[in-house]
Amino acid sequence: MKRLTTILTAVGALLAIVGIGPDRLAHAQPSKGAPAAYERVREVMNDRFKDMKLVGDPDKDFAAILIAHHEDLIFLARTQLEHGADEQLRQVAQKILDEQQKQISELKEWQVRNRQADYRAKLDQPPHGSGPLDQKGASAPTPQVQAAAPAQPATQPSSASQLPTVSGTVEKVDVGAGKITLDHGPIPNLNMDAMTMVFRAQDPTLLQGVKEGDKVKFQADRVNGQLSVVRIDTGRAPSAPSQSSAQPAAANLPTVSGTVEKVDTGAGKITLDHGAIPNLNMDAMTMVFRAQDPAILKGVKAGDKVQFQADRVNGQISVISIRKAR
Repeated sequence: MKRLTTILTAVGALLAIVGIGPDRLAHAQPSKGAPAAYERVREVMNDRFKDMKLVGDPDKDFAAILIAHHEDLIFLARTQLEHGADEQLRQVAQKILDEQQKQISELKEWQVRNRQADYRAKLDQPPHGSGPLDQKGASAPTPQVQAAAPAQPATQPSSASQLPTVSGTVEKVDVGAGKITLDHGPIPNLNMDAMTMVFRAQDPTLLQGVKEGDKVKFQADRVNGQLSVVRIDTGRAPSAPSQSSAQPAAANLPTVSGTVEKVDTGAGKITLDHGAIPNLNMDAMTMVFRAQDPAILKGVKAGDKVQFQADRVNGQISVISIRKAR
């Protein structure tokens, strides 16, 4: 017993010399592998919100904090996929990656849209500082209603020669939805910083032959209110055009009867209440079509009985020819 007491006394003296107590002995050596990775996750998550500076605008602060929250979840999920072994938890982590990145893209798209000169909040949105806690002890202010902005026609992208070319890496391609996820550099014409972003393709056929991991050069612009890729180049020789992008031969298309519901010449669209369209396997319905050539809509007005031909052009259902019924 005397010998054990002597040994413990010596250990205590050694700990006193190096300046650590017995309760810290287990942490004297730096952690490695998974423990170190999760310590890093906790450190990042703690520091991010503590160091974040708010701008005082509830909408902007909400978006910034939420993006940071989603990015922290992605960091945590990636750490689990790298070090975790449980299959159920790995599935949870993968689901987090898929869902959080989508929400980050939506929030960053809002941040870009919010910086545009023509941005308009919801018309009946109350002014900042008019929430229920702000109104405590005071009568509720009358909400300020913004004047409605004049309706803008559907916008077409700037000429490709006027748009900057941006470098990026393809993260994901969804040809069916006409979407592409790009990790890209700054896009000056959209006032967008370097980030990972989901874009719509102005023409879905642009995505043919593009695959995950490709290093690309692309141009993007706002088309009909949506951030869209208007041109993309993988550096590979273009493949032969698919049948969907070929121009349909009107002589081979059936003629269909219909009634014009609406005409939007500026957007090159027409709404038709029509019969069945066999070549498109489409039943009788009311449908909005693009005009292959907007000029064919001249002289056509709501209420007209028409005969028309339609087909899929560049991935979009389009009216090829139209004339008033006799």
